[in-house]
Amino acid sequence: DVSGSIEKSRPPPVHVPEQEDGTMSEQVTNASAEEATNATQEDMDDWNQNLGDGKKKKRRKRRKKEPEAPLCIRIQVHTDGLTEALLFNVDTLAAAIKEGVHVSDNRTFLTVHTRTFRGFAAVEWLKEHAQKAMFGDKEGEEFKNPHLAKNVAMLLAQKLLAVGIMRQVTGAKDKPFDDPSSLFRFHGDDSERGPLLNCRTIWLHVARKPLEVVSELLYTAQKLVLKFPKDLSTRTEWEDLWNATSELQLVNINSLDRIGLLAFFLNCYNLVILHAHVVRGNVDGSDFQSKRASFVKDNHYMIAAYNYSLTEIEERLFCRSLRSKFAKGSDKSRAPEPRLHFALSLGCSSSPNIRIYHPETLDEDLQRASEQFLLANLPKNQVALKHAKVSGGVAEISLHKIFKWYSDDFGYSKQEILSFYASFLPQNVRNDLMEVTRTGNFSIKFESFDWSIYLTKACSEVVCGPKRSMSKPRKHKSAPVTPRGDDGAPMLSARTTVSSAFARSAHEVPQRTASKFVGDAVDGGGDDR
Repeated sequence: DVSGSIEKSRPPPVHVPEQEDGTMSEQVTNASAEEATNATQEDMDDWNQNLGDGKKKKRRKRRKKEPEAPLCIRIQVHTDGLTEALLFNVDTLAAAIKEGVHVSDNRTFLTVHTRTFRGFAAVEWLKEHAQKAMFGDKEGEEFKNPHLAKNVAMLLAQKLLAVGIMRQVTGAKDKPFDDPSSLFRFHGDDSERGPLLNCRTIWLHVARKPLEVVSELLYTAQKLVLKFPKDLSTRTEWEDLWNATSELQLVNINSLDRIGLLAFFLNCYNLVILHAHVVRGNVDGSDFQSKRASFVKDNHYMIAAYNYSLTEIEERLFCRSLRSKFAKGSDKSRAPEPRLHFALSLGCSSSPNIRIYHPETLDEDLQRASEQFLLANLPKNQVALKHAKVSGGVAEISLHKIFKWYSDDFGYSKQEILSFYASFLPQNVRNDLMEVTRTGNFSIKFESFDWSIYLTKACSEVVCGPKRSMSKPRKHKSAPVTPRGDDGAPMLSARTTVSSAFARSAHEVPQRTASKFVGDAVDGGGDDR
């Protein structure tokens, strides 16, 4: 049996014994002259006073800053009733495997993948490395266990993939190292414009809380878009932000509840949108319609050691694949939270504005964002309702194109869609609209969508965020800082919850299959489903 983990590890401290007469050992005494050069005058006065009084007091040792612990992979090997722990330094192992694995240009059908290698080649190299780590250079059949060495090698390969040393290019996603056709590429061989936008550097430190990280990154990205609307990609501030996004590679999202996951991935989606637009050179005024299909599939972020495209983040938010297993029109086939459509932005003129969302106020913030977005065509609909009421004709109601694209998320009939829209309008207009809905004397017209990029408009509502900018990368050893607004108050207020449910992905809860949390994903049901 083999198990593994990624952790910070350093050798245990060395204890220096004290001599019988109360003085320090020769090792420490010899070093005291060097320490004295860095001592303050107050320290020297205390020391001289103790010597003058004839008291042989042990000098207080100056506390030195401990060196940074390296990132290591710990492998627990359980065999024949014995347990052995193997510790592999990630940096050393990554440098060695790059030298040991053959990298070349490989072809998959008509596509050539430059500077890639086969997954099984990496496993074979790691197998030999694991064999030496367990048994050294000992020879003999009793010191050879190919099956155990392969299990350790597979686990090492998975951990190296998780921390971003290598990236999968082709092959099966569930068990990539079991697929002989799987291709991988080392991090250093990836181009800056590759699909993994936040993997230009590898984050090898302890990551902060996920909501704190993504809120700070999104806030900084919005401020930079407003400050440098034309040449942001060439600014050093953008380079610093780009490097800082690598912290999302190792955030721990398993501790977040459903509402926390909802807010986290909502902010991640908008952050990836801004990042991808800047990297791909999509400036204000350029047309986005022809690029949208590939844009949402080809731009990825590594989040919690898992690669997410924009399409996959949408799936996390709306659970469409899970909902499709139930009969259309049933409660479990409905979207958990339709208001998310008015919080997700594509950066276009007709898209919703980008805000920073927090679990404590998520319900209120989604309601406010929905009302503000849907009030844009209110005057036109007021005129249509008034005209229909006077003339007795059909009321032509104008709705945003989102209601057409994702109609099943809002309702399975025109009456349900119109009732959902009416719930965000003022009371007097809501009553007139509901009356028209009951009589069925209406028609729906979907407004045209403006596909031109308008990032400055999308970021125009950034009103609160952390005071500290990200002009310099944050040091990982610093204490976590709660994002604060311009008035100094904490950005997170305390209140309310969201009634919708949000499911964890299968890779975060490996002991539960997708079929077991269908109920959780759709209606927030218990674990008995």
